[in-house]
Amino acid sequence: MSLFWKIFLSFGAAMAATLVATVYVSFQLAREAFDPVRIEGRDPIVREAAMALAEGGERGLRDWLRENTRQDSGMALLIVEEDGDELLGRALPREMRRLLRFAAPGGGQRRGDGGRGDGMGPGFGQGRDRPPNLRPAQLTPHLVAADGEEYRLLFVRAPVPVFGMMAWPGSRLAVGTIALFIAALTSLLLARYISAPIARLQRASRALAAGALDTRVGGPKGRWADEVGILSRDFDTMAERMQALITDKETLLRDVSHELRSPLARIRMALALAQRRANEEAQPDLARIEQEAERLDELIGQIMTLARLRTQQALERERLAFDELVQAVVEDARYEYPEATVNFEATERHELLGDPRGLRSAVENVIRNAINYAGEAGPIEVAIEKTAQDIVLRVTDAGPGVNEEDLARIFEPLYRVDQSRDHRASGPGSPGQGVGLAITARVMELHGGRATATNRAGGGLEVALRLPASR
Repeated sequence: MSLFWKIFLSFGAAMAATLVATVYVSFQLAREAFDPVRIEGRDPIVREAAMALAEGGERGLRDWLRENTRQDSGMALLIVEEDGDELLGRALPREMRRLLRFAAPGGGQRRGDGGRGDGMGPGFGQGRDRPPNLRPAQLTPHLVAADGEEYRLLFVRAPVPVFGMMAWPGSRLAVGTIALFIAALTSLLLARYISAPIARLQRASRALAAGALDTRVGGPKGRWADEVGILSRDFDTMAERMQALITDKETLLRDVSHELRSPLARIRMALALAQRRANEEAQPDLARIEQEAERLDELIGQIMTLARLRTQQALERERLAFDELVQAVVEDARYEYPEATVNFEATERHELLGDPRGLRSAVENVIRNAINYAGEAGPIEVAIEKTAQDIVLRVTDAGPGVNEEDLARIFEPLYRVDQSRDHRASGPGSPGQGVGLAITARVMELHGGRATATNRAGGGLEVALRLPASR
């Protein structure tokens, strides 16, 4: 069944259930309408109240009322004084207040009314425009104490408790509440049924975008025939093909790089023999060939490293001092490039959990990339700072920087930036290779961090390596 018909039938069933429940409850309440005049056992109750008033006065009547609230029988007893207040301080139902506004006791002269017998004071709502010779019908028993104080005994429907927290008379409010409850519950279940697979698909797409190529949506088999089920299967098929393509590409790249090592080794061996036999004039050319062979060997090594990291999902971590690791890399860079100025000073010990080999390679690639690009333009600044959750290594140079459109792509494998920055293409991780920063980005990703690059306001490039701090 398609998703359209599922939504249509679900909403239709929800609305039908709500309407049926509303009509049923309305008819039940109408059939069981409360008639305060035709109540079984009404007269004995009235006599008991009259006797309690005659024997104990208002206090006796109040005590009798406390013992005879009759809540458990679906009926409640209320006794109203002349001023309209209930004897126990309870509120009168709205319908009863409306009826008493136009009704008064049927006979007898009350104090203060001039013998008109036209009501029991403002609390009973005596009619303002009522003719003096009109005596309305008496709707409730009328009790008179020995001192002439008048009381009305009211029979009303008992409040209907809901979960012990709410109460209302059985009326239209109860009908509306039941209808709203059914509609809310049905809509909640329907929304969850529809949104759950979409949310699962969203989580899977984010995981796939983050590099988890083995992510699959899956889902219940009962939903395979609708649009969401078909989309989930298509997503899983796409993820499988992407994983196969990327795995095949990385395998091919690793195999080709490995196969290149054999002829390269033979070339270097033949080069060594040629250097022994060649005269002095040929030595510079042979030295140049040797240098390019070393660069090619380094490039092959980095490609194999990147291929290994791209297929790796986790690293073996150990606790290490990150500041000491960076210090060692800086010392190696100073030794290899004595003409470059690399400044680094660690004032605090920074520990984290990570792979020492991978982190050293990542830091080395960034520092050497800065030297290769801008080593002659000014000093290379290396600094470590710690935030609430991260340890950040910042490597800044004073070179020409990178075009804004290239900033987001310099961490891609084999991507070459603008040639205006590529003026020292030598050494491992050089800009001509475009592999070192890709390795750095992948190492950061495997450690739960990230690598970013920004142009400095005063010129130059800043590369930041952000790693989660060890707890």
